[in-house]
Amino acid sequence: MNTRLRNFIYIFFVLLFCSNTAYSQLPAIKGIITDRETKQAVEDVIISIDEINSHTHSDATGTFSFAVIPAGTYMITFNKLGYETQKLIVNLPANETKELGITLVFNPNTLSVIDIQAERAVSAASSAYLSKVDFENRPKNSAQDMLRLVPGLFIAQHAGGGKAEQIFIRGFDCDHGTDVATFVDGIPVNMPSHGHGQGYEDLHFLIPETVKGMEIFKGPYSPEYGDFATGAAVQFNTMDTLENNLFQLEGGYVPNVQDITSKRALAMIEVPRFSSSVSSYFAAEIMNNRGYFEKSQDFNRFNLFSKTTFSINEHSKLSFSASGFGSSWNASGQVPERMVKTEGISRFGSIDDSEGGATQRNNFNLIYHTDVKGGSFETQVYASNYRFKLFSNFTFFLNDSINGDEIEQDDNRIIRGMNLRYTIPHQLGNMKNKFTAGASFRDDEITNQLWHAVKRRRLEARAHALVHQRSSGIYFNEAFHINEHLRIELGGRYDYFIFDVEDQLPADSIHINYSDYNYQALFSPKLNCVYTATNRLQFFLNAGSGYHSNDARSVVQQQDDHRLPRSVGAEIGSLAHIGNKAVLSAALWWMDLENELVYVGDDGTTENKGSSRRSGIDLSIRLQLNQWLFADAGINVSKNSFTDTLFGKQLSQDYYVPLAPIATSAGGFTMKLKNGFEAGIRYRYMADRPANESNSVIAHGYNIIDFSAGYKMKRVRIGLSIENLLNTDWNEAQFDTESRLQYESQPVDELHFTPGTPFYSKLSIGYLF
Repeated sequence: MNTRLRNFIYIFFVLLFCSNTAYSQLPAIKGIITDRETKQAVEDVIISIDEINSHTHSDATGTFSFAVIPAGTYMITFNKLGYETQKLIVNLPANETKELGITLVFNPNTLSVIDIQAERAVSAASSAYLSKVDFENRPKNSAQDMLRLVPGLFIAQHAGGGKAEQIFIRGFDCDHGTDVATFVDGIPVNMPSHGHGQGYEDLHFLIPETVKGMEIFKGPYSPEYGDFATGAAVQFNTMDTLENNLFQLEGGYVPNVQDITSKRALAMIEVPRFSSSVSSYFAAEIMNNRGYFEKSQDFNRFNLFSKTTFSINEHSKLSFSASGFGSSWNASGQVPERMVKTEGISRFGSIDDSEGGATQRNNFNLIYHTDVKGGSFETQVYASNYRFKLFSNFTFFLNDSINGDEIEQDDNRIIRGMNLRYTIPHQLGNMKNKFTAGASFRDDEITNQLWHAVKRRRLEARAHALVHQRSSGIYFNEAFHINEHLRIELGGRYDYFIFDVEDQLPADSIHINYSDYNYQALFSPKLNCVYTATNRLQFFLNAGSGYHSNDARSVVQQQDDHRLPRSVGAEIGSLAHIGNKAVLSAALWWMDLENELVYVGDDGTTENKGSSRRSGIDLSIRLQLNQWLFADAGINVSKNSFTDTLFGKQLSQDYYVPLAPIATSAGGFTMKLKNGFEAGIRYRYMADRPANESNSVIAHGYNIIDFSAGYKMKRVRIGLSIENLLNTDWNEAQFDTESRLQYESQPVDELHFTPGTPFYSKLSIGYLF
């Protein structure tokens, strides 16, 4: 066993033993929540106790617990969308566990007023918690599509379905994840110093049906999240137990293909329990997608996931999960507009049909959680093994008129890491505060390669480096509850990076060897203020600093200039419940970024875009129109510009941030009937935006309509989803690229794009048992 990993596990079990033996006889509250009419368990109920400033959620079996809390009298509040709010007074004697049986009354006539102080999120409009109810009937082909549930976040696929999607949020073109930090059960998804792009974020290893909830934090205001959490941080949490076993089959159809386009099979099985304190399940999916292009994309994906949870005692649990993922695909690449306009090829054709790739990832995750005196302690160790190979050709014959410009990008790595988090409520004068402290460590051993290729055959090496990158961070947050209306949170995060690069290519007249070593550190302060006027009206002010790291190869080559680029931002906004029928939220935000240094994996160079500024407004509304019909809409507008320095003057009005979203909107109507039938129709809109700095090339906007419907019986569930209901021609990914076709004498600089999904219908049938 690797020495580092062995040390991680040793520390993990020492902490587990110490924390578990310290609190074995302290009082606790636990219970099971059921629906009064159906007698079924109710999942994702928010249970909060204001006296200890703590809250939790019920799991798939309706179970919840508050362990190791002081004896006393508590008011417990139970909230869930579509149910009447319930409050219960509980007297908890010393050294006793109080077991509760809670029944909630289903009431679709009210848009539940969730106590906004109960949410863990540091702010209202810029942060959110989404449960299975929010996404289980939305159209999705992978967990990557679930990112669309983040308000104001848009994604774009442009490589046959297997490559990580391009992400847009709050004025950022995040490439494949540079400014959005993503986690699954605490395991970081983003890949620093990746062979294709910094912060590469591939979520295809996550089976969507295993997700029980998503935590969303916009902006760099939460001290728990460090690298890449500039535009947002998203945490996916998987289920501990299954409510039902499930077998499900899916088939997709695109009219122009005239065949079953996609096929997917899913199985989720709860392992029979040999002990009441142990629960375990596994999930497996296999998928093949031909795609809607003229040449089959032949996208194959396999996923296997297993999770086991041990209840050590009333207040402690240990969970272990493992997953295996593999996929391969072909891609038609990006299409130059001139070829479509002259009918040289169709929108779904290709110039170089040898593009594509393959990737795999294995994850192992061990988490220990215990409740401690009204707070909690959690420690985690994880390890991942990752492989990636991608063939692309963006410029066709611009650089090599004979063989073409195809490249192969490889990234192989082993990841090890550890996270610690401790939260404890405490009294400070008359204030009931909560203190949180944590630490993280991550170690990446990486092999990166870049090759010139032709038809997936290697010609010459252009880059080959061994990268050893380590990062560690500590953070703290003190929540001051000044009174029942005002909460102020002061926090900070300190991060330390070590970059060690060994260039494997020999130095010659063309290539300069850049093997070197560098370290960097950064402190990021955070401030969050929340004023709760009533349980229906809240105002907030957030401010803070964050960063996204640079590629290690870039860092060691230009050590003075390529430091950790600081981002500084703030937002002000409100959240308001209007009667029982509407919820409004608004946030006015601003962010300056010190330096947009981007490692361009396509040619192994670093692009310095300079300092930038983004500002905008996020608006959203949720409505209940009648007993069974709901509506929601969100509008996101931003202004994006380059500046001469951090907090400096804006550069010329005619100098634009390429591909930065200017205006986006998403929303729709959802129908939910008591008989188990649900349906929804939704839109997603993105406005035209500059594709280059001069705005001479425009990335075209779009407005797409999607439809979904589902019917759930006791043992069977049926679903139908239709993407692009109106069969609109639209561009999903777009770039201003200089390219040359083989017969052209001069290169052409114009828009290149990947066409978006045409009319696509998918039918799913699942058997529950």
